[in-house]
Amino acid sequence: MFRGISNLNIDAKGRIAIPSRYRDEITTNSLGQMVVTVDHMDRCLLLYPMDEWVKIEQVLMGLPNMNRSVRNMQRLVLGHASEVNLDSQGRVRLSPPLREYANLDKKSVLVGQAKKFELWDAKIWNEQRDIWLSEAQENLETDDVLSQISL
Repeated sequence: MFRGISNLNIDAKGRIAIPSRYRDEITTNSLGQMVVTVDHMDRCLLLYPMDEWVKIEQVLMGLPNMNRSVRNMQRLVLGHASEVNLDSQGRVRLSPPLREYANLDKKSVLVGQAKKFELWDAKIWNEQRDIWLSEAQENLETDDVLSQISL
């Protein structure tokens, strides 16, 4: 399970170092192979260990692509999918089109989302986090799903 937030730097070659606490799991379950793609809803990247990506890819390919929304999502998510391998120092290289999509330059934030990561530009992450906090406070009492849980 991938949890927590890590502040990362993107080097001159477009590489990020996956935090060491996740490397063993990725190496064991996916032989160090990952897939990086765009998030079709937010300007961030999604990083999946290969074993999890295969499941997502099967679900996406099983959707009815005569539906325009499905086809657009497939174009974005599958079309941008890029296989990467952890190098000997636990880094992965992000292609220029992927970095451009997510406005990634130097400082980034890697957010664990259980079976995948989100990779955000640090400035955009901080702005979005503040928006989400504000929205959460406004909608807490009216959101039927969230009103049923306690953290």
